[in-house]
Order: sequence, then C-alpha cells, then structure tokens
Amino acid sequence: MTYVFGDIHGCLNSFNTLVKKLAPTDDDLIVTLGDYIDRGSSSRGVIDRLIELRSEINMVNLRGNHELMMEDARQGPPASSFWLLNGGIETLESYDSRSLTSVPEEHWQFMSELKSHHIVDNFLLTHATPPHKGSVADYDDDDLYWARFNNPRERADGYFLVCGHTPQESRRPLLKNKHLCIDTGCVNDGFLTALTLETGDYLQANEEGRTRKGRVNLPLLVN
Repeated sequence: MTYVFGDIHGCLNSFNTLVKKLAPTDDDLIVTLGDYIDRGSSSRGVIDRLIELRSEINMVNLRGNHELMMEDARQGPPASSFWLLNGGIETLESYDSRSLTSVPEEHWQFMSELKSHHIVDNFLLTHATPPHKGSVADYDDDDLYWARFNNPRERADGYFLVCGHTPQESRRPLLKNKHLCIDTGCVNDGFLTALTLETGDYLQANEEGRTRKGRVNLPLLVN
C-alpha cells in the first residue's frame, strides 16, 4: 500500500499513532508531504522519527514551506525573523535552544535531501497546490510550496493531485476537481491524516491519541 501523510507540524504523537496503526511492511510506501516542523511542540522529535523510519521502511519525504523557511533562517534577518514569527520559536524550543546552531547536522542533511514532489502512477504528490497548467518541471518554489488550495481546476497534465499546506476547517480531506488536500489541521486541534492511495481510505489521529476513519473517491492506480 501507499500511505500519504499530511502536514505534521511537530505533532509527534499523532504521527506515531498512525504509523503504529498502519504497521507498514517492506512492501508498502510512506510519502510525507512536508511541514514536519513549526507550531507544534515536537519538531525535533518528528525529524528524529522520520530519519529513524527511513532506515526501516520505504519512505519518500517531500519539502514544505516551513522547511524552506527554517533553511533560509540560517542566513539571519530578515529570513530568520520571518521564520520565528511562523512557528520557528516552538521549533527552537524543541531543540532546547534559542539558536539554530543547536540543530544537529543530521537534521540539516535530512532537509537538504527533501524532494519537491513525487509521482505514483497517475498521482502527483506535492506540498502545496501548483497551477493546473503546465508540468511539474515548469513550477517554481511559489507554486510547489506556497500556493493555496483555492478552487483548483482539473490538471492539464492528467494527474490527480494530492497535497497539503491548506488546513481544512472541516478537519477532513477536501476533494475538488481531481485535487485532494489532506492537511487537516493537526497542530490546530485537528487531526493528522494518512491516505491510502490504492483505496481512498484514510486514517486520522490527534495528539490525544484519538483516531477516526473515512474514505474519499479516488481513481484507480494505473499499474
């Protein structure tokens, strides 16, 4: 199975709950859509866990705009100030520090290796919601990491898009015109979502350990 995870934002308990429930095997693939850090209380723990899991199971980790902001913050103001205002303070607290110098080199290496997108058969997986025209090779950082899920139109390249980045007030995945947003606001009293591409089933967990299930109508994978 292919399990796609929405924005984690330091919600380590939610992430661990889903991984334990799904119990992925060597035949499965986990794809995480970015935004592992900021706002939540366990950003460091989330990155540690992702690094650990990469050595145990098949995993693809995408980059989110919050990883971009943290990397840019190494340059100092104004980028560092912008990051701190958008959740960076909580991230530094998870490192028990007020400075990025406390971030282990292993974590910087992890962020440098994050992918901009991933394709699984007829599904395009990204952090944000790139334009419906053109191909993924045409997109810049604004498209891939910052573009919001606002009335998307069916894609010209034929892919079905699965993305995060835009928290859904319903705390459920939102499907529109062959676009599915699975950012369900875990860090804002919502849930973290793990979607199964093969079936459209999804499992959600929150920081208190509560879980719930649902399903969306997805096209069959093209093998």
